[in-house]
Amino acid sequence: MAEEPSNEELKKMPSDQACMEDDLLKLSHAVTHSPSAIMITDAQGVIEYVNPKFVDMTGFTREEIMGTNAADLGDQAPEDETKMWESIRSGNVWRGEFRNKRKSGEGYWERASISAIRNQDGDITHYVKIAEDVTELKEAQTALRESQRQLFEQEKQVEILKFANDMALKFMHELRNPLVSIGGFSERISRGKYGENEVMEYTGIIYQQAKRLDKALNELLIQLKTAAEKV
Repeated sequence: MAEEPSNEELKKMPSDQACMEDDLLKLSHAVTHSPSAIMITDAQGVIEYVNPKFVDMTGFTREEIMGTNAADLGDQAPEDETKMWESIRSGNVWRGEFRNKRKSGEGYWERASISAIRNQDGDITHYVKIAEDVTELKEAQTALRESQRQLFEQEKQVEILKFANDMALKFMHELRNPLVSIGGFSERISRGKYGENEVMEYTGIIYQQAKRLDKALNELLIQLKTAAEKV
């Protein structure tokens, strides 16, 4: 037979109860006025409690949401949902981001942590989720990535234009001397005032300059091809 509490213990009990009630009041106030959306479900995921921030974030009233399964609000890939349940059912805290739906049907991103609540026997009886709407943050990140991509493309275009300009200047320099030589010696031959030996000499020079032109063109084509492959 259990021993009856002593007088000292009896005197202490009202004080302990008052402390517990005070702690519960503080906890209730913190949850009610939390800047994060808080949801409590049973072990099967059926919603039993949501705080005002959840109502504000989703557009659902408490009456509309009570008794709904939390999974019905989400838009997770099946494999991600499976991993999440495996984690929290094993007693781990799950943290991550996923898409949910507001009452209007509009999708939004939330960053959440979900953990289990156990009874005195250690059995999981409920789950609590604390979440924040990160839709604007995700959109800003997407816009930043797109801006960075466009900047990268612009820088790449500038590099291509600079390369093309450098190649054009180099090509003009490489062509100038051979063309001047070919033109000059061709003009001499066309006058018909030179002997056979001189004509052969001039023809040889023209041939060498033509080979020089051909080499310069081939080198330019190779460099352009290499640059195109890097784009």
